[in-house]
Amino acid sequence: MKQRWLVAVVGIPLLLAVLLACPPWATAILVCAIAGVAAYELLHVAGKNVSKPVYAVTITTAVMLVGTAYTEELFRVEGGAFPHDPFDLIWTWPWLLVTILFFLAVVTYGRENAVPFSTVATAVVGGVAFPMMYSCIVLLRMHETYGRLYVLTPFTVAFAGDALAMYFGKWFGNKKLTPVSPNKTWAGFWGGILGSVLGLLALSLIGRAWLGYTPDYLRLLCAGAAANLLGQLGDLSTSLIKREAGVKDYSHLFLTHGGVLDRFDSTLFIAPVVYFFVSLGFI
Repeated sequence: MKQRWLVAVVGIPLLLAVLLACPPWATAILVCAIAGVAAYELLHVAGKNVSKPVYAVTITTAVMLVGTAYTEELFRVEGGAFPHDPFDLIWTWPWLLVTILFFLAVVTYGRENAVPFSTVATAVVGGVAFPMMYSCIVLLRMHETYGRLYVLTPFTVAFAGDALAMYFGKWFGNKKLTPVSPNKTWAGFWGGILGSVLGLLALSLIGRAWLGYTPDYLRLLCAGAAANLLGQLGDLSTSLIKREAGVKDYSHLFLTHGGVLDRFDSTLFIAPVVYFFVSLGFI
């Protein structure tokens, strides 16, 4: 319990300092680190015969994808033209990753250290899909007007939803939600949605006093509920991977809190939803 409180007391202020007090490039560096560690954790837990080259190319791709997303958005915001003919540079990294992975799979086929297709697929998820989803946190922070408010939204939806889901599960939980996560209940499911909606409303009121943010509150309610649903899917998805691998945590980076994919699993799925709504001007 002391370790859990230590991580919270130290980690949350540091997270807020990077997201709010520092320029957007600090958020980009933080998310690069998150994406790189998440890629490592996924390969470590779900991969088979994962060699050092597979780790290296997957982690490098994860970091470069987030960095390139930041760089291209920076050029766009500042009105510059990014040299990306004949296609966006960001798409070069998935191509390189897949090419190298299949090359390694082909040249090691039949050997004791052969790279199976399951590891190739795992590396693509960890090196491409997850970083692209995490990069939405950086893009939210780079919003010209409400960047500091929007970047907090995925974390607010996740943490407020998780908190109320836990209490609803304790108070009213009796019917299990899914075998993927035996501790989750339908009461917690509905509590999570309510918690995210209330958390987002509270954040909007802070944003109104702080930055003059004036949202459509009905849209905000819908966005909070939708983001929570995807967040719960993210939580269950990463739990499914752990259950199939037979492990409790992805790592012990955050001591008893587990690893990056244990702490930022729902945020992984929430950030793209929030960015989608922001891009459409919905919230």
